[in-house]
This record gives sequence, C-alpha cells and structure tokens, in this order.
Amino acid sequence: MACTDSLTTRLARAATHAAGHGLAWTRLRRQVYQAVLSAGRPIGAYELLAALEPLVGRRMPPTSVYRVLDLLVRHELIHRIESKNAFVACCEIGQPHQGQFLICERCGETVEIPGSELAHQLSASARALGFELHHQVVELTGLCAHCRAGAPG
Repeated sequence: MACTDSLTTRLARAATHAAGHGLAWTRLRRQVYQAVLSAGRPIGAYELLAALEPLVGRRMPPTSVYRVLDLLVRHELIHRIESKNAFVACCEIGQPHQGQFLICERCGETVEIPGSELAHQLSASARALGFELHHQVVELTGLCAHCRAGAPG
C-alpha cells in the first residue's frame, strides 16, 4: 500500500507512537526519521548522513546514525530493506506486521504491501520445521507500472 498521509501527519503519528512506547523522541531521532520519511524511497545510511549534515550543522559519526536507525527499526517506525541495505519509513506504525515490499528494479520505487496471511503462513512453516524465526522480511522485485509502461527510469 502506498502511504498517502501527509508528512506532517506521519511525523505526528511517529511521535505519538514513540511516546506511547516510552521512547524518548529526541531531536536526532526525529531528524533521522524525518530524513528517511522525506526521502520517499529506500535511503542508505551514508546518503542519510549527507542529508542530515545541513540539519544538524555538522558531519555526524556513522555509528550515531546507525544506532538511531537500529532503534527506529526495533520500534517499528522504519523498515530495513535487506537487499539494498537501506531504510524506508513504515506505513503501518503501531500495527504489528511483517515487512513485505514490492521493489522496482529500474527506478527503485519501493511499496510496503499488506499480507498478514503470507506472514502467518511463512511463520507456521518455519515452526513446523522446528525453525525459530527471529526476523521476517519479504522483498519482491520486478518492474513498477510506470517502468513497465516504458517510461525512462
């Protein structure tokens, strides 16, 4: 599903979620989240560092940004796109779910999609085989409608 709420609404929802889960919504955490959200596509940590520099007035140490990214992932505010080693804002903050994404190979558009039935089926299959599942992400790659129509990507 494409996230259709405004940037302001999504920022407010993230702040409310953080407060409700005892997470201090520090200036740096808000800035990192806002940069991921504003990118509108998966963004890597080093690209994020460059985007944050004008906001914070200095070059941030990569470890600081990685710590914030890890925290935002743990609190389900963002997702890590494993195949790209990049991060994207979560569309379903506060609703427990597993990350499932459609990723365009040409333009990089990444859309979070619903699919609780698939997530449950995969988890059940893992349990049936005696596998203890710790993390689940489904990434489907192909071409988005725009790229399939032949538009340059």
